[in-house]
Amino acid sequence: MDRVKESVFNVISGRAWGSSVLDLFAGTGSLGLECLSRGSDLVYFVDNNIQSIELIKHNTESLISNVVRTIGFEVIQKDVLEYLRFCNDRKWDIIFLDPPYKIDATEMKEIFEIIAEKKIVGKDSILIYEFFFKREIGWETGRFRLVKELFFGDKKVIYLQLKE
Repeated sequence: MDRVKESVFNVISGRAWGSSVLDLFAGTGSLGLECLSRGSDLVYFVDNNIQSIELIKHNTESLISNVVRTIGFEVIQKDVLEYLRFCNDRKWDIIFLDPPYKIDATEMKEIFEIIAEKKIVGKDSILIYEFFFKREIGWETGRFRLVKELFFGDKKVIYLQLKE
């Protein structure tokens, strides 16, 4: 996980500063927290697991106590699809998608469709999608184009942007 996270932030480097970040399937919140520590203005953490939510709350409190500047974040306990169906409050600069490996491909396709339809990303926004490397995801990502892909053992991380 640390190797993957380090690589992700090497690729997106300066994009975190001043950005708005949506961390879907947030888990421990490590990707969103890293963005906050690198100067993101706002991070929303979305996960439906109560243990994950409690861990993210604990970790953000720890981060806040060590940071001088004001940090904006929200921790949301909700199913990702449910959250996306009703969110349309902002455009996100960075969206992390790190779903469980056994997630249904149809559900991921719906997630990508909602993100594109709701216009919660702009032409410069980047989606970072982590999944099991043997999974064929081309049809899932629909209106997004592949910018970069990296392999880490049985994980694959791809970077996507809206097709113009």
